[in-house]
Amino acid sequence: MTPYGNRIAREVSGGIVSAGAVVVSGLAQGIDSVAHQAALDAGGRSIAVLGEGLLAFEQSGPLKRRRLARAIRERGALVSEYGLDFGAQTWTFPRRNLTIAALADAVVVIEAPVGSGALITADRAIELGRPVFAVPGPLGASTWEGSNRYIAKRKAHLLVSASDVLSPFGLAVPKALPRPVESEAIDRALDLLASGAADADAIAASLGLPVAEATTLIADMLLAGRIAATGDGRFARL
Repeated sequence: MTPYGNRIAREVSGGIVSAGAVVVSGLAQGIDSVAHQAALDAGGRSIAVLGEGLLAFEQSGPLKRRRLARAIRERGALVSEYGLDFGAQTWTFPRRNLTIAALADAVVVIEAPVGSGALITADRAIELGRPVFAVPGPLGASTWEGSNRYIAKRKAHLLVSASDVLSPFGLAVPKALPRPVESEAIDRALDLLASGAADADAIAASLGLPVAEATTLIADMLLAGRIAATGDGRFARL
């Protein structure tokens, strides 16, 4: 999971619950867990669908996710179609993804590589007639290739904010919703661009980051409307 994916998952999940909707996910490490935690942090509700029995997860699941599961249980629900002590199997996770798609009114895909569980959920949602939304990622980034392909093939609607998934259901993010705290790297990048436009190489050099990571930050800032492309390979602060 990239910093960009982490932030977008938090922003979208927080926006969804701020409108009174519920975040449903699979409590997996990465985007799933971030989405659940962001929903709780925003004072909302979340449902976690497990690929094993509830007792089996409580006994053998990773400690951090067990703690998150307990928090979800207090302000939402833990769901499993298996017996309490039924252990996880290879086939139970695709089945879990079907359950997620069936429970959800819409599916949002964030940072999904080709063949990922998120795309299995998206495919099941399409079969069930549920709308699928996907956040675009940096071109050439393998962890975003599946998301980008689904947008390109029109299997998923383009999503650039929580409003995109909420508006078809007559919901909206409250105008007073506070902006998420920006990362130190983004703050430094914006400070750099305050003195003039710069390209990805210059931004990377100034921040002491690999170009690939700087490109992720640039995509994040573009998506957030903080910067704009100048048309000559550079980016300017808005």
